[in-house]
Amino acid sequence: MIPKYISLKNKLNNDILENKYPIGSKLPTEVELAKEYKVSRSTVRQALDLLVEQGIIDKHWGSGNTVIAKSDNSKSKTVMVLLPNNKDAVFTDVFSDISSMLMKNGFEVEFHSTQNSYQLERQYLQLLMNDIYAGLIIMMARSNFPSTNVDLLQLQCKRQLPIVFIDTAPSAIYNPVIISTDNYGRGYQMARHLINRGHKKLGGIFVNDNYSSIQAFSGFTDAIRDANLEIMDNSFHFCNYHDPQGVNSRTNAGINRFLKYAYDTVSAVYVDDPNITGDGTFPIFTSSLTPSKSLGRECANAIMEIKKNGNSKSVTIPFKAN
Repeated sequence: MIPKYISLKNKLNNDILENKYPIGSKLPTEVELAKEYKVSRSTVRQALDLLVEQGIIDKHWGSGNTVIAKSDNSKSKTVMVLLPNNKDAVFTDVFSDISSMLMKNGFEVEFHSTQNSYQLERQYLQLLMNDIYAGLIIMMARSNFPSTNVDLLQLQCKRQLPIVFIDTAPSAIYNPVIISTDNYGRGYQMARHLINRGHKKLGGIFVNDNYSSIQAFSGFTDAIRDANLEIMDNSFHFCNYHDPQGVNSRTNAGINRFLKYAYDTVSAVYVDDPNITGDGTFPIFTSSLTPSKSLGRECANAIMEIKKNGNSKSVTIPFKAN
């Protein structure tokens, strides 16, 4: 025989699924629920505790029980993966490694490309509200800027959804699990590589709304300073992830204008974006370094560790020369 509190939990869950109690609404009090469903307050309390554990309601003493999600358990073995792009080779490799590792361990993977858009990212994060997923792996949209979607992430943390962040996490998220590559070290090593080749005046192209690129910029300029070389403001160009009409864009015209200037002022330009190639009139360098471990596999391992033990450690992966 099914215990009364389990039956009540299932009834309340069905009522939530059918929008009797929509997301954001308050459930009736324990006394009211006991009267409506003809059970004791103890049974009500046990049922509510189960709904809290499953992340369906948020329970606060003195303020009642708030519905924060719906669940029909259809996604209980699915990990959502949110990445800025589904075409760049870097992101393709990350997703491939995440998928292969998780699928080998019995999980399904649901992938969405946010196109580095706050709005798209929010739409996908809201999908998490309608089900209980196995986990979330996310590289934040416009990762070098404050997130507009931190409220949804905080809500998922309250629901105890396993979340793994790639590269960085919003500052408002407490004790996040972050799997990152040592992008500061990557920038530093690339500058040293160019300096060791005899270049004395260095410039670079970096993506200003991407956290990893700005970390690489910090390492790059630190290496120049450590070599007692001059850091020239106008020898650095910052472009957005996608800004097709802007002055600081990744269009050929914008990049070529910078390279034309750089030709007269610097001897080497480092490019932190594989999509930038220039027009061939000036030698540019992209990173010859690769992560020493698979970023995707480390993300998948972290999700499984959280599922198993309730927590996981953040990991920073160093780069190595090809």
